[in-house]
Amino acid sequence: MRWQWRVYEELLREPLATAQGVWRSRSGIYLRLEDEQGQVGYGEIAPLPGWGSETLSAAIALCQQLPCHLSPEIIAAIPEDLPAAQFGFATAWQSVGQLPYRIHPWPICALLGSGRAALEQWQQPWQRGQTTFKWKVGVLSPKEEQGILTTLLAALPQGAKLRLDANGGWDLATAERWFAWLDRHGNGKIEYVEQPLPPDQWQALLRLSQTVTTAIALDESVVSARELQRWLERGWPGRFVIKPALFGSPERLSVLLRQGLEPQRLVFSSALEGAIARTAIFQCFETWQPCRALGFGVERWRSAPLLTSLADYDAEWHRLDNYGKSYYK
Repeated sequence: MRWQWRVYEELLREPLATAQGVWRSRSGIYLRLEDEQGQVGYGEIAPLPGWGSETLSAAIALCQQLPCHLSPEIIAAIPEDLPAAQFGFATAWQSVGQLPYRIHPWPICALLGSGRAALEQWQQPWQRGQTTFKWKVGVLSPKEEQGILTTLLAALPQGAKLRLDANGGWDLATAERWFAWLDRHGNGKIEYVEQPLPPDQWQALLRLSQTVTTAIALDESVVSARELQRWLERGWPGRFVIKPALFGSPERLSVLLRQGLEPQRLVFSSALEGAIARTAIFQCFETWQPCRALGFGVERWRSAPLLTSLADYDAEWHRLDNYGKSYYK
């Protein structure tokens, strides 16, 4: 299988503030495969090292080292410490001769801007029929954010659900105060709190899950399939937020589901990947059958429309070629 690759960088439509800092752009690698019959497939490597994946430089080094013709054995040998590359090459190979995909619609969770911006931003998604929202916390002080959250919870209509995402930015004392506050003021609208503590505080996360009322979901703790397996062995009782573009080969998750991992424990979320990875992920949902609203309502920051024709793929392949043809195989 012949292949080519292109490195891209794209500015976000607006900066995204999180407890870990501010995102302003997104980088990745687009892959194009072609077999002897001229059938094509596409993939995307979209690493986020701050979230536990490999670096873009590591993914570039892999592309430079691989031969001019790919095989299933070569793709299967991509190391586990390159999960975004595993995803990109696996989905590219699977797509050859299969494009375009027929994509099933799924309920979407809308990401709200941090701070007071959330008080206005929930209304338009609600009018489009979206009932689940996600708000980044740990950006301002707890007092400021709890004041905003009081107003937001009062404004959200009956039936709305809110996910809070701390991005691992709290310490244990802050987390305990937050959960105590949510027990008093959550108003029945908090679906869960995402990653309240940093991933390396796994024992404290386990203890916290056993003592609080509000549900907890792990995100940065379970970036890859290897990490999810580790948390299953630890007996984590809560939910897992899976960013498929960072997780590794999709087959790894399919195996865990066949082995008994309950689908209702999984929440799928965007890593602000591009349109090629986004479309591949939605094709995977046909197998994974999500039970909860998908955390892909991120158009305010990066538009990545689902690709519905080969012409769409070709246009996207050329649109983000910011680095020229020197990276071609």
